[in-house]
Amino acid sequence: MSTLNTLALSAFAMAASYYDLRYRRVPNPLVLAFLASGCALAATGGWSAMRHGLRGMLLGLLVLLPAFLLRMVGGGDVKSLAVIGLFAGPTLLWPAFILGASAAGIAGIFQLASRRLRSRGGAGTGAKPGRGTIPYAAFLSLSAVFCALAL
Repeated sequence: MSTLNTLALSAFAMAASYYDLRYRRVPNPLVLAFLASGCALAATGGWSAMRHGLRGMLLGLLVLLPAFLLRMVGGGDVKSLAVIGLFAGPTLLWPAFILGASAAGIAGIFQLASRRLRSRGGAGTGAKPGRGTIPYAAFLSLSAVFCALAL
C-alpha cells in the first residue's frame, strides 16, 4: 500500500471515527469526498491500480451489504468499508475487516454486560438515542489503518 493511500486512509479513519463516535453516523459528503479522492489517487497508478482499488471497494460494499439489508449495520458502516476497500485494496481489506469486526464484537459484549449490571443496580434508563449502538465504522476504519501500518 502506498504512502499516499495510507495517509488518505488515515484521514478518512479520523474523520469517520469522529462522526461515528459523536453522532453515530458517517455523513454522505465525507464518504463521497473520499471516494472521489480515492478514485483520483488510484487513477494516478494506472489501470491496474484503478482495478485493484475498485475491486477492494466492491468487496467492501458486498461484505456488509447483507448485514445492512438485515438491519444489523447502518448504511454508513457499509459505505465506510467500501472507502476502506478503495484505499486498501481487497488483500488488506480482509484482515482489517476481521480485526475491526472482532474489536466491535468485544465492545458489544462489554456494552451488554455493562447494561446488565446497571439494570441490576437499579440505575435509570436515561440513555441518549443512538448510544446503545456500536460505532462500527470507527472500529473498521481504525483497524484498517492499524493493518496498513503493521502489514
